[in-house]
Amino acid sequence: MSEPSQPNLYLTRRHWLALAASAVSGCGGGSGVSTASLPGTGGTGYTQGSISGFGSVFVNGVEFDDVMASANGSIQIDGVTVTSDYLRLGMVAGVQSERGVDPAPPTVRRIDVWSIAQGSVLQIPRVIQRIQRTDGTFAESAEFTVAGMTVQTDPNTSFYGVAFASDLMPNQVVMVWGLQAGTDGAHWTATRVEVRPMGMAMNMVSTGVVYVSGSQRLLNGLSLSGSTAGTLTVGALVRVQGTWSPASNSLAVEHSKLLGSGLVFQPPGHDEIEVEIEGFVTDTPTASGFMLGNIVVDASAIAPISTEVKKGARVEVHGTWQSGVLKATEVELETEQTLQTVELKGVMDSFVSKAEFWVRGQRCDATGITKVEHGTLADLKQGVEVKLRGSKAGDVVMVTELEIVVDD
Repeated sequence: MSEPSQPNLYLTRRHWLALAASAVSGCGGGSGVSTASLPGTGGTGYTQGSISGFGSVFVNGVEFDDVMASANGSIQIDGVTVTSDYLRLGMVAGVQSERGVDPAPPTVRRIDVWSIAQGSVLQIPRVIQRIQRTDGTFAESAEFTVAGMTVQTDPNTSFYGVAFASDLMPNQVVMVWGLQAGTDGAHWTATRVEVRPMGMAMNMVSTGVVYVSGSQRLLNGLSLSGSTAGTLTVGALVRVQGTWSPASNSLAVEHSKLLGSGLVFQPPGHDEIEVEIEGFVTDTPTASGFMLGNIVVDASAIAPISTEVKKGARVEVHGTWQSGVLKATEVELETEQTLQTVELKGVMDSFVSKAEFWVRGQRCDATGITKVEHGTLADLKQGVEVKLRGSKAGDVVMVTELEIVVDD
């Protein structure tokens, strides 16, 4: 296995995302279920969602050209500046972009990625459901506890270091990226789970709503201590990082990030910012709106909402950000096929066989294909640039189409 050695990806300073977003940057690949006309076609935009591929980078099914952002240091993971080579499938990213002339993809101005949890797995994960797909691959839904959080996985979760959540063992250290799955801020559905090397120094990260018991501030059952903890507002949705003491189940908070109304990447305070946000419906919709994570969505402009948009549904919402409310102009239901589909373009980092090779840090299996566009199976080797399409199966992408890039 060959991939860029990971930097120490935890929050090293308080980092606030400055947006200059004025137009939706694109539509995703889900099925449109409720829509109104979208304004404008030019300028800049803001998109938040899980990474679904690399060509440059795909978020919510939209390709963004990240070459300049990577070159000028405008990509960060947990506050650490990185190149685009460190981005991975399933990481939740906030993308500022600038539209070019069609059909060219929007140009990335900035990408910010934040993990929602880091820490040791405390118990053996609980498997909720395990199924076998028609192609013979397996998928499961499971849950485990890390940093006081209940993290759920589903067949759309990407993994690194294990094939499924059920393979996790107590005391393994993991990083988790995900989407808020409950209004309490403590329940999240993982879009990516990554096992970190044993012995690697990492502080704990936990995300949730601050509450008080007596005079003690708590987050996800963890007692918060230190001067930074004292500044946290009760009832606020925050991401905190610090040193965990297992004896007292307390977290000495070193850094915190206010998530406000549920956006991991906080938009600026002025009104009428146009955005595209991926998330889970966390409350039963009314005729004119619903909750997306902790975000209030006003869908009165497209009411009545489709009956497919219900609690637990994973959707993309397009609209404008106005006074802390997302005014929806379109709601797209994300289908299983869309969530499973992966597109990768890059040089083969390593090649063992067609059953095991790596592109953009992702393990791939092409045993299901019999032909290669612009070449043959014998031409596949380390260093060859390829473009492929496939579906997620735990920590592997099962390749259904593959071509050798001969003229880019």
